[in-house]
Amino acid sequence: MKIRLLNVLLLIVSISHALMAQTGNVTGVTINLEGTVMYYTVEKSGEHALYKAIKNASGQWDTGVSEDSFNEHVKGYTVKTPFLTYDSQTLYFSANLPGSRGFDIFYSKNNGDSWTKPVALSPVINTEKDEISPSLSAGNLTIYFARNGLDNNCYNIYKSEVDISSWSTPQILPVPVSTGCEKYAYISPAGETLLFSTDRFSEKKKKKYNIFYSVLIGKNVWTAPSPIDNNMKDYNEFTPTIDYKNNKIFITKGGIDSSIHYIHSYDSPVYKPYTVIKGIVKDENGKPVNAEITIRDAYTYALYGKSESNPVTGEYTIVLPNNGLYNIVYAIQNGSRQFENINTANNTQSQTIVKDVVLIDKIIVDVTVQDAISDKLIDAEVEAYEKTKTAKVTRISEGKYRIITPVFGNVDIELYKENYVKENILVKFGDYMNFPEMYYFVRLKPDMRAGVINVKDISSNQGINANVEIKNLNIKDDEVVISVADAGKYEFNIRKDCKYSIGVTLKNHFYYYAVWKADASRIGHTLDIRLAPLNEINKIPMQNLLFAKGESTLSPEASGELACVAKTLKNNPEYTAVISLYHRDNEKELTVAQQCARSVISFMEANRIPKAGYRIEIYTVDIAKIPDISFVINTQKK
Repeated sequence: MKIRLLNVLLLIVSISHALMAQTGNVTGVTINLEGTVMYYTVEKSGEHALYKAIKNASGQWDTGVSEDSFNEHVKGYTVKTPFLTYDSQTLYFSANLPGSRGFDIFYSKNNGDSWTKPVALSPVINTEKDEISPSLSAGNLTIYFARNGLDNNCYNIYKSEVDISSWSTPQILPVPVSTGCEKYAYISPAGETLLFSTDRFSEKKKKKYNIFYSVLIGKNVWTAPSPIDNNMKDYNEFTPTIDYKNNKIFITKGGIDSSIHYIHSYDSPVYKPYTVIKGIVKDENGKPVNAEITIRDAYTYALYGKSESNPVTGEYTIVLPNNGLYNIVYAIQNGSRQFENINTANNTQSQTIVKDVVLIDKIIVDVTVQDAISDKLIDAEVEAYEKTKTAKVTRISEGKYRIITPVFGNVDIELYKENYVKENILVKFGDYMNFPEMYYFVRLKPDMRAGVINVKDISSNQGINANVEIKNLNIKDDEVVISVADAGKYEFNIRKDCKYSIGVTLKNHFYYYAVWKADASRIGHTLDIRLAPLNEINKIPMQNLLFAKGESTLSPEASGELACVAKTLKNNPEYTAVISLYHRDNEKELTVAQQCARSVISFMEANRIPKAGYRIEIYTVDIAKIPDISFVINTQKK
């Protein structure tokens, strides 16, 4: 819905007696969005100054007070037609200050309890002609003002927009707005309703200026201006401004033959479907800060407007059109930022959102790295990049990392570990969304290879089904899933460069055990296992020395092979194992052999093999007759 001023009979009233008691000629008036603070310029005895009035609790305006911090900058010069931006942070006005060519447009910033030294607008706007009555839409990207023509008594209304970082060349508003004598422009927050003063319906002999309005209905297309009421007055109406909070239009009023103007107001049924966001911007320590505020359309990312918070109080006000989604970024020079997305109200409602904003100067991203199969925490190489810079990465503990990066940069996090598939996380600017600390859980997938085992009978060389167990000796609790593809054929996936134990159990067969490293020479090849039937075994030589020379402690390799004996006896309790030990014919080696026997017994007891399931035989042999291996095993039925 377009914002329109309704064409009805309006009641003109004077404002409070306290403010009316202010003597002098009022040359401009402006009011804040809440309708609680008014600024106006007054000429008294040739001196020009800015005044400020406050509305009290009973709704009456107090006596205006001189804004001394502003007036000290303009003393001795003429200042008029002030306009307070909708965020209440900047005062635009017209003045003939040093350096100007007649009347130019200046601005001053609200610095808490004071105003900064005025700054002239671009020479693109300020020319050798007079420029007066500046007015900006809520985004502070479009300015309307009046510039006089050949006849100094007539003005036209111009419009300029921010082009990258500067103002564009002003363009005069087209017909039907411009007819030759329009001035004192005032634009609504959304930039779609224009109020201005014009003499277009007055008598030629005795010109009168009344307030008209026009609505923007297309690009640079305006409706025919209409008076805000149907009664043409016998006095001049200048410098319109709207009190949106209280549905009033403020003007300066004066007789046609009088140079003295006073402040008056209309009761105006102005519909205002705006969304107002206001609050305080603070740094991480809770101190109010002066932040630059950038507003964009969240869908198109087109720039809608710019504002700032007060440098002393941190207060800010943003006025947005309804029926939209807007991205608002708050930033200060040290890099601290914050942003939010705001859904504005629908066209039949207005709303005010009070939101304090705390700026942050960094984003903390915590990353936990897990094995995708075992869920075990694992260490990895973690690197993070923000734009062209490397973000700081700190290892907190096993598998846990903290990344500290500047705000509002897309962060590319790379995670890699030997024998794992590399992973990337892109933390996008929009993911932050008021979260100064973020958490990611990354499951690294092991670099897997296919493994195949064929179990065959040692005599017939035919595939036979057995119980196959595969365990990762490097990673505890790593589950290996085995599938049966065919008789005696087992397929599975194993991790690259890990060691695995292969155990195959089958009734009436000797237990098979081996350690298999999944390296390049093994992966992709078939491991053939031939099981030996117990009834066909005479002697099974062990593949590793059971004991080192002169030692009585089992080596890890020998323990593994002895475990095969224990496993075989558990699955086949009807068999007995005969373990033979050999030593030279001297007392010392006999003692060592007896100690070795006790080590074997301890191992069997630890594996819960009953004494009836095995026996140990010790033999004395000549030096020339000692076997190449330390022991052999006979398996025989009891």
